[in-house]
Amino acid sequence: MISTELLKGSLTTITLKLLALNGSMYGYDIIKKVNMLTSRKIKLTIVAIYPVLHKLKKEGLVHIESKNFNKRTLVHF
Repeated sequence: MISTELLKGSLTTITLKLLALNGSMYGYDIIKKVNMLTSRKIKLTIVAIYPVLHKLKKEGLVHIESKNFNKRTLVHF
């Protein structure tokens, strides 16, 4: 398991890298991809990812679009 402090410092970078590679992703897809790529060594949760996404939006690095389909949030890089 990755330490909480290391994870906090890496989530922005990990998220931006995934969005750069994939274009648009749903928050849930980001969580699944991180969990899969790290063999669940990083167990990303909704509670962890959404504050990062909102911070990136505030900084103008991503665009967040809410979809009515299952109330999911689509993130564009």
